[in-house]
Amino acid sequence: GESYAEDSNILENVEDSARAWLSLTDSGKYAESWKNASSLLKSGEGESNWIKKIKAVRSPLGSVGSRHIATAHSAETLPDMPDGEYVLVQFYTSFEHKVLALETVTTVKEQDETWRISEYLIK
Repeated sequence: GESYAEDSNILENVEDSARAWLSLTDSGKYAESWKNASSLLKSGEGESNWIKKIKAVRSPLGSVGSRHIATAHSAETLPDMPDGEYVLVQFYTSFEHKVLALETVTTVKEQDETWRISEYLIK
């Protein structure tokens, strides 16, 4: 089938969703970031657990200087996740306390056609 990442409209939606969600974590709204994540993330991770985990990785980095999209690719199968429509977006991000980090935001298309975050990693 056609790769989602090549469809500019879909990519724009996905990037918008990812950035809107990331701005919640940037401003320390970790509970909000959990509430606005996909049902997949929420079913795998309770709110208090999520807050503890994200706070531990995100707080020490400080504020965001810049965030540029690096890559985006679509997948229908991912390890440890049910089959579905996914787009993985990677951002090169500079933080106050880390010059360059790679943020990987996995988004999944939910039943209401909205792309929501199913996984978040910072390296």
